[in-house]
Parts: sequence; C-alpha cells; structure tokens
Amino acid sequence: MPIVPPTSEVTAAIEALGKLAAEANRVSALALDALRTSESRYRRLFEAAHDGILLLNAETAQVEDVNPFLIKMLDYSHEEFLGKKLWEVGAFADIAESQKLFLELQANDYIRYEDLPLKTKSGAMVEVEFISNAYDCEGVRVIQCNIRDISQRKRAEGASLRYLEQLKVALMNTVEVATIISEMRDPYTAKHERRSSLLAGAIGAELGFDEVRQEGLRVAGALHDIGMISIPSEILSKPGKISRIEMELIKAHAQAGYDVLSRMEWPWPVAEVAIQHHERMDGSGYPNGLTGNQIIPEARIMAVADVVEAMSSHRPYRAALGIDRTLAEIESGSGTLYDTDVVNACLRLFREKNYQFPA
Repeated sequence: MPIVPPTSEVTAAIEALGKLAAEANRVSALALDALRTSESRYRRLFEAAHDGILLLNAETAQVEDVNPFLIKMLDYSHEEFLGKKLWEVGAFADIAESQKLFLELQANDYIRYEDLPLKTKSGAMVEVEFISNAYDCEGVRVIQCNIRDISQRKRAEGASLRYLEQLKVALMNTVEVATIISEMRDPYTAKHERRSSLLAGAIGAELGFDEVRQEGLRVAGALHDIGMISIPSEILSKPGKISRIEMELIKAHAQAGYDVLSRMEWPWPVAEVAIQHHERMDGSGYPNGLTGNQIIPEARIMAVADVVEAMSSHRPYRAALGIDRTLAEIESGSGTLYDTDVVNACLRLFREKNYQFPA
C-alpha cells in the first residue's frame, strides 16, 4: 500500500503537540524544582528553629518527625521519638494527660498551654509553652506541636515578683514608721488612725472591694491624718473647748496631709483620701466643699470610718460618746453628709455582724 504523506494541517498539529509536550515538561520540571526548593527551605527552618517542633500523625498520635532543638531540650534521641505514640515518649509519659491532650487536639485542631511542665530524660523539669495546630500535608492529616522553653522567662518573672514583694514590704514598713512617729508625738491620733484604718478596710470588704482595694483603704486609713503633724501638740492635746482659730488650724491638716503624701507614688489613692476624708456629700465639708461623685469612693468610706472611730473613742476634750450614739449620728446623716451605701455597710458590720474595734 503506498504511503500517503501527511497533509500540512496534520504536520502543523503534530508540531503543535510536540511544543505543548515540551512546554508541559518544562513547567513540570519548574514545579518539581520549586517543590524541592520549598521542601528544602522548610527543612532548613525545621532544623534551625529555636523552638522544639514535633510532628504527629493526627489519626494515630505517632511521632512522624522531631527537630534537633527538641531533641536537645528533652535529651531524647531521634530514634527514641520516631514511630512512637506521643504518650510513649518519656517526656510525655503521663498517659492519661497526654491522651487527653491528643483528643483535644483532634477535636479542635488547635491547643495552647502557656505553662506546661515536661520532664527531660535526666529527670529535670522544663517549663514550656505548648502550641499545636492540625493541617493536611500531602493527603495526610498531621499535628504540628511547637514547644518553647520558657524556664528562663519563668525565672525572670519569679525574680520580678520577689522584687515587687520586697518593694511592698518596704512600702508597708514606711507606713509603719510614719505611724510610729505620729504615735510618739500624739498617741490619740495614732490610735485613731489604726482603728479607723481597720474599720475602713472592713467596710470596703462589706461593699465588695477586692483585696487590693481593701489593702489600699487600710494604708490610706493609717495615714489619713498624717497632716496633724503640722498642728501644734498643745492644740491636739488641749483638754478644754477648742477655739474657732484653733479649729481652722486643725482643718488645715487635710491639705497638709495631701501635700506630704502626694510626693510619693502610691498604688492606691492615699493622698486623695487624706484631703477628701472631711468632705461631705452635700458640699458642707472641707477643705474644698466637694459634693457627691466629686468625692472618691475610698474617701467616702474613710469619712464614715473616721467619724465612727472618733465619736466612739475618748478624746482629751471629751469622753467617748459610745457606739450606739455614734451609729445613730451617721445614720441620721446618711445621704446628706455620708454616702448611703457606706453608712448601710457600716451599720451592718456593727449591728448584724458584731464588729468591734480592737482593744
């Protein structure tokens, strides 16, 4: 049979197919090269990472890969990780917790522990931050666990906390020194500050203040009359009636206390309590005639604690008036002179909870 030469159209089609195949091969080679480059880059990142990386099969919990940093961190060899389930590796040997952790990973595709203790092969404990994500990799569901050693950070945090505790002790010692100096000069004022300080803290607790604010109330109470140090002792201990001029001098203690206390940085409004504890809700107080919400809550509490302690205690110029008369006084001034919620809290303490000043 004679061979029929291809037509020009067929020849053109064959040439086009050849070019297409060549282009496909070129593109395939480029894609393969890009994949190899990507894998190489990932491997370099995996190997050089300064966090531990653990790859798990998401179905079986079997360790698929582990990077050098985690091997060094936990002191287990590459072989001691590979092919084992998560809880079969010594560092994760708490079977119940590790299996619970894995189930949570499977369910949520993400998990984070900010403070997880792991044990090294030698038995040392390492504090780590543990973050895991699940994703698909070449048709296989994997879980990548990033494990960061935070032991150094925890030690630094511990040192910071100890330093803050030392600062707090120093601050409270300073408050105590100020109280002792006040007591050496005027025992009545020092006793008044201590007792009203405790009552202010108790009222704050009754009103739902947290421990930090309660402590602030006690510190403010211990110092609220520090400005009295500017008043001549003859006036403070005077047994008779105080004159109008002497009273004006005494009133100046609120501003004097603020001037002293405001020079220090406090974690509570200590200076503000000193200047506001004689302010009254209707504006009839001193030194600035503040009203209502212009008076901070701590100062409203201090106002009531100050009056209750002062009236119920002995003073050089008068005998103690007794707690019943004192409570009747603040009750009659509720809403006008004193904050209603503060008065009610104080009344509950004494009438329902049997609060008593220390001897």
